[in-house]
Amino acid sequence: MQGCDDALIHVRSDWNDWHGASIRFDDLDDIHWCQPIGAPHAIVHGYISCSKIVDGVIPHWCDERSAPHRLHVCVLKKHTIPAVYTELVRRADAHEMRSEHRGIAAV
Repeated sequence: MQGCDDALIHVRSDWNDWHGASIRFDDLDDIHWCQPIGAPHAIVHGYISCSKIVDGVIPHWCDERSAPHRLHVCVLKKHTIPAVYTELVRRADAHEMRSEHRGIAAV
C-alpha cells in the first residue's frame, strides 16, 4: 500500500511483553499470522533485522560477531494506525493463502 512503506510501526517480541520497538513498515519481512500460546487469537507477526530498529528495544543477545539478528516480532492492532494494520492483515492473509496453496500448514 502506498504511503505505508515509510510508516513507523510498533512491534514486540511477544504479544504480552512490555518491551517494544519502532520499525519502518517496509523493514518487516515475511508477514504472517501466528497464535502464540496463551494469546486470545492469531496475531500478525513478521521478521525484522535488529539493525533496523529505529527506537526502543527487542530483547535479544547481540554482539558484533553475530549481529545483525533476524527477530520474530508481533504487531498489535491497538498500537497500529488503522490503514497500516489493514495492509499488514492483507499481507498476512496472502501469506496464509500461499502456504495453503503449497500444502504447507500456515505459520
